[in-house]
Amino acid sequence: MSVGALDGLRVVELATGIAAPFAARLLADLGADVVKVEDPQGDPLRREGPFRSDDSAHTDGGVFGYVSANKRGIVLDPSEIDRVRELVTGADILVENFGPGGLEERGLAPALLRENNPALVIARLSDFGQDGPDANLPASTLTLQARAGWVSARGGASSPPTQVGGAYLDFIAGTYLAVGILTAVETARVTGRGSDVDTSLLECAHSTTSFPVLTNGVLSRMGRGPNSPGHVLLGVKPCADGWVGINVLTGQQWRDVCSLVDAEEYADKQDALRTGGPDRVGFEARVDAWLADQRAEDVVELCQALRIPAVPVYDGASIVRSAQWTEREFFTRAGSRHGEFLHPSFPWRLSGSPAQWHRPAPRLGEHTAEVLAAPWPRRLPRAVTPGADPQRPLAGVRVLDLGTFWAGGACGTYLGAMGADVVKIESLQRPDGFRFNMSGPALGPRWYEFGRFRAVNLNKRSLTLDLTRDEGRELLEQLLASADVLLENYSARVIETLGFGWDRVRDINPNIVMVRMPGYGLEGPWRGYVGWGNAFEQVAGQSYISGPPGGKPQTPGGYTDPLVAMHGVVATLAALEHRRRGGGGQLVEVCQIEVGATACPEPVIHHSMTGEIRHRVGNRSVSAAPQGVYPTTDGWIALSVRDNAEWNALLEALGPDRFGDPDFATPEGRHAAHDRLDALLADITSLHDVAYLTKLLSNNGVPAAKVAVSSDYLQDPQLSHRKYYETFDHDDAGPDWYQGWPMRFSVGPERSHRSGTPTLGRHNREILGGELGLDDDELAALEQNGIIGTVPTGLQLSPSGSAEKG
Repeated sequence: MSVGALDGLRVVELATGIAAPFAARLLADLGADVVKVEDPQGDPLRREGPFRSDDSAHTDGGVFGYVSANKRGIVLDPSEIDRVRELVTGADILVENFGPGGLEERGLAPALLRENNPALVIARLSDFGQDGPDANLPASTLTLQARAGWVSARGGASSPPTQVGGAYLDFIAGTYLAVGILTAVETARVTGRGSDVDTSLLECAHSTTSFPVLTNGVLSRMGRGPNSPGHVLLGVKPCADGWVGINVLTGQQWRDVCSLVDAEEYADKQDALRTGGPDRVGFEARVDAWLADQRAEDVVELCQALRIPAVPVYDGASIVRSAQWTEREFFTRAGSRHGEFLHPSFPWRLSGSPAQWHRPAPRLGEHTAEVLAAPWPRRLPRAVTPGADPQRPLAGVRVLDLGTFWAGGACGTYLGAMGADVVKIESLQRPDGFRFNMSGPALGPRWYEFGRFRAVNLNKRSLTLDLTRDEGRELLEQLLASADVLLENYSARVIETLGFGWDRVRDINPNIVMVRMPGYGLEGPWRGYVGWGNAFEQVAGQSYISGPPGGKPQTPGGYTDPLVAMHGVVATLAALEHRRRGGGGQLVEVCQIEVGATACPEPVIHHSMTGEIRHRVGNRSVSAAPQGVYPTTDGWIALSVRDNAEWNALLEALGPDRFGDPDFATPEGRHAAHDRLDALLADITSLHDVAYLTKLLSNNGVPAAKVAVSSDYLQDPQLSHRKYYETFDHDDAGPDWYQGWPMRFSVGPERSHRSGTPTLGRHNREILGGELGLDDDELAALEQNGIIGTVPTGLQLSPSGSAEKG
């Protein structure tokens, strides 16, 4: 078998559940040796979900099997601290999710663990981070989602706020944690010092939201109201044989949809319909009538022919029958014991050091004797790189960033934040389309510098090149010759059309890592389809399990975009590590719909193991009752009761008088009586304001949170303490607040970002003149011929007033 990109890396996992173990599994997939340490009862996730095993003493839940594949497993009693310390002495990485101070309480303080292993990376995942005023508050997935703005009325203003279904947040958090781990490994490699990677689930959720503070500020400047996920056009719609997602982004797409559904009279009302109102109701009725006789597959083909991002909305059964997923052989049984269940494969494909299935998830204690009889040898002190700066662990790495929109842009933004020299390349003729999202001429002559583009292009230099012409291509070739990474996320055909497919790039620079992030993959019948985050959530199964019971599927909100970016970072750092060990350059493919399915494995696993379709459950949970979102005098509150201790705490806070029914005394009884409990709770919560109730319940030990909106984020005391939002100036737009990363490094970058977003072409002269040696006459000729410049060409306005490229 091929050597993995992270071969030789040693990981100790002291974590349960999904998020932190998933981070460790990503490392294991890439070749790291991961040892999962469990107590004699085992990870509780083993006992959750559908089971299928001949040995009832070792039954593994399907999701446990998915997140724990490729690992070795041992059992150690919690009191055997010395043995844990001995194991960690030979490790590179320790992964834990005990909560704030949990390591210290167990006698495993980071300083103690590093006495004999100073370069040890300790990855710490918790609800709110290791410190801050709310670090020790109780929380559930629902309350974390609520506080981060994920819980939303996606079905429109009349719909109650609903959480995102499944364990999406856990898989997102695990990916961010893996990014933080590999970053800290880079820091340890050059400085010899290990770092605590303090990662917050709340901040992971915030990091996927579509820049609400910045976005609403821009919309306000344009005289428009706040953006709302409930007003996405068109979203999930019913067809004759199922559901389809139609996701309009540009003015041209909107006009084409109106023509397709015989509703041309709405072609100039895109912005008006986005904000709701009676016209929205009439338009929706027109669309529904047209779709009623259409097959979803036919609608997708019609829309995609017009370059409209439309996809089927798949469930756990239909997704594995899809032609695209089938041809790419993405779903597999290779990681499950004896082929027991079907599950997603890897979220990336590395040509030179591919991810591989080595072993299924371990049975409880399966490798205890093997590991303890031959522990890893103690790590020798690392050689320190002279002059290494822990603030810039990726210093010396040159990245050419052809990425567009959110997924492509954010990948380069993170690498730049960690010290890489990231050169953002656009053309004047077709700049990054994200420049025209949530922006418009009402902002002034340089309006294309004001929109959400700024949020995903910090920490970069900006260069313009027209790659459709020989002069531009020749300059890119010169830059490629000395680059370390080339990033792009065009649809699959574009980069080859420009003449920079992998074979050509490799000829120019055999040591380069080329990271391609196409929406639907480089092969398959959907290779040429267009899409963005909402579409990827719909086709990957996430939308089908989100929404109220019996209602239509709801799209989370494009969280796949930043998730794709972070998987791009994981794959890039792994490929650079492989190259550092003499492996050379390679092609990395990060297929965006496959990333989405990797973070939503439950529907496929559930159907594979039971033959049943996993449906929407709204705000309910199998592990909590009551759990829901309830009205208050000034908003909504989310709360969860997961056991009798939290139930008694809720009674103490709200008074036991209304909850005396004996059916409520046990978790089983509360689940059975959930509807009655919801009504009783709503009667009480509707009498109080949300701040009072949140404080009352949280202080009593009940997970509770306000269903936050964008105006709450800058006032969140936990985010403020951890300096999650940072301000940066912009030459045209001025100062604004920008979201940070959800990881804090004890040794490493002290801030999330190093610099603000540059204006278009700001560094043309610095790069082409100062680095490639072009003189003033040559630069002037390039500018005169439109090869380089600072102002887009060919801008036009759609009838709705929004801007797009002609």
